[in-house]
Amino acid sequence: MKSRHFPHLATIFFLGTIAVALLSWIGRVYGAGSVQSLLNSDGIRWELKNAVSNYMQQPALGIIMILFIGLGLTIYSGFFEAIKKSVLRQSLTRKEKRSLFLSLITLLIYIITIALITFSPFAILKSVTGTLVNSPFEMGLFYIISFGFGLTGLVYGYISGKYRSDRDIIKGMTFLYRRCSDYFIILFFVVQFFASLIYSNMLQSMGVSEELLYFVFDVFCYLPIVQIIKVEPEKKASKK
Repeated sequence: MKSRHFPHLATIFFLGTIAVALLSWIGRVYGAGSVQSLLNSDGIRWELKNAVSNYMQQPALGIIMILFIGLGLTIYSGFFEAIKKSVLRQSLTRKEKRSLFLSLITLLIYIITIALITFSPFAILKSVTGTLVNSPFEMGLFYIISFGFGLTGLVYGYISGKYRSDRDIIKGMTFLYRRCSDYFIILFFVVQFFASLIYSNMLQSMGVSEELLYFVFDVFCYLPIVQIIKVEPEKKASKK
């Protein structure tokens, strides 16, 4: 019921961006500190030049897209459902038990392999200086996580019979994209809102540090995922 009367998150951030533009224009007209207007010629040019690049260069976009592939394979395979049944001590079929056991063994072997090639004397995932800073491990961490989940889901899905062909695997890879497609629209407007807020200098002129602004920005780039995943089961339940 609440979701019908409360504006969509994308709408909230879109309206917030408009509000920032209007307030920045008013602040500039009345000479409020170092406020920059988003509605003068410079502001409009900035918006047109940076709207796409700000979105495409946002780290959250690439990170979520990579994680969605591996996690989608795992969720769609039924792996997490089997884990949930085990935790709640619900009965599993023989096939589910076998699939769960072998997929967990696969995950364990994968974790051990990554640990060995990262932390052993013959590590290949460390940087040239022998540390994890700017190393292949650090820079590829989300890919490593996604691949691990994806491999686990593939093993579970193949043994359980969920994945019978490459088409089934592609369905798994795109599962979270279809389920959480709203996220990418929300992220676009989150990025535009904070980029406009930072460009306008409104909060900075009030003493708010850019570090705090960027921290809040990063939080809101990932927070919508939680809201979307919570809403999805409610939608499914309402259809029954």
